[in-house]
Amino acid sequence: MRFITFSVLLGLSFASLANSVYLVRHAEKQASGADPALTLCGQGRADALAAYFSEHNLAAVFSTDYQRTKQTAAAVAASKQLAVTDYDPRQPATLVQQLKLVQQLKNNNQSVLVVGHSNTVPELVTLLSGIQVSPLTEQDYAMLYQVKLAAIPSVTISRQAYRCQNKQ
Repeated sequence: MRFITFSVLLGLSFASLANSVYLVRHAEKQASGADPALTLCGQGRADALAAYFSEHNLAAVFSTDYQRTKQTAAAVAASKQLAVTDYDPRQPATLVQQLKLVQQLKNNNQSVLVVGHSNTVPELVTLLSGIQVSPLTEQDYAMLYQVKLAAIPSVTISRQAYRCQNKQ
């Protein structure tokens, strides 16, 4: 994986949040429909994401209420024996409050995964860290953001190693 790290000094305290919040766009989706499901390639990416998080201590998994995001989150949540918690992508500040509440109930040594959309993930990264990141295109499925919540927040951007052999 290729890593890019950015840091910024903020006067914000995230002590009540998890150590890290991971954010990812849903995996590859079907081309049509109002609420499309994942493709075979997308399901493979979701499974690869679950394998990646097998080495991480997660307190919670959040997803918007769409098939493609729920299916992406489901593989990780099932592997961690966690429920997927819905959030409204139109209410990013409410999600930040939900993350604070989760962390008050969990050990401070855990992280959180948020599965969103190409138009919401960069906004959430900025809201959590104060660091502006580039927008995602409709073809960007491999980006994984890690926002480390400390006195000086940082953002690590990596590309998932998963490569789809079958483009369906």
